[in-house]
Amino acid sequence: MVKTLLKSVRQYKRVSIETPLFVTMEVILECTIPLIMSKLIDDMTGSSMAPILKYGALLLVLATLSLLFGVLSARAAATAGCGLAKNLRRDLYFKTQDFAFADIDKFSSSSLVTRMTTDVSNVQNAYQMLLRMCVRAPISLICAMCMAFFISPKLASIYLVAVIILGIILAIITVRAHHYFMEVFPKYDDLNASVQENVSAIRVVKAYVREEYE
Repeated sequence: MVKTLLKSVRQYKRVSIETPLFVTMEVILECTIPLIMSKLIDDMTGSSMAPILKYGALLLVLATLSLLFGVLSARAAATAGCGLAKNLRRDLYFKTQDFAFADIDKFSSSSLVTRMTTDVSNVQNAYQMLLRMCVRAPISLICAMCMAFFISPKLASIYLVAVIILGIILAIITVRAHHYFMEVFPKYDDLNASVQENVSAIRVVKAYVREEYE
């Protein structure tokens, strides 16, 4: 299924590759800033402003570059996500035109509407989050752990235990949420079918004064 969805990326492959690169640079810069701050505190003396000016200028440059890469990654991820959704809707639309009558009987119109609207939007958001958050989270974890152990291995061990506990909790939440997510699909289809029927037969509904019931 993943390979089938990725076929719709097509002309947006470049921005899809650029996004993880921009995210990586942003994370590295963000993790470097606290390290520079600790260096500033160590070198700062009460009689000289030179360390403050030197490290302050360096921090300003790093923060600006981090902001720049953050903007570029967000723009590239949004472009890739919207491009995938555009191509995917187009592919789904032309695929439904080739359906045989048996396929039309199998897939209701409300189900097809759900696939081309809500589900494509979910795929778009998931792809956009995949390019940013699923790259940012592990890289942030690795960089933060390296920086923490570089500054103080003893304190970093507490951070490592907390990360393991949070990872287990997140895995449990993900498993339980997936069950509820799968239950929503048929409800989406029923909702779209009900709305479609009411819109198509609005004159009949009003003629029999059944608005509240419907």
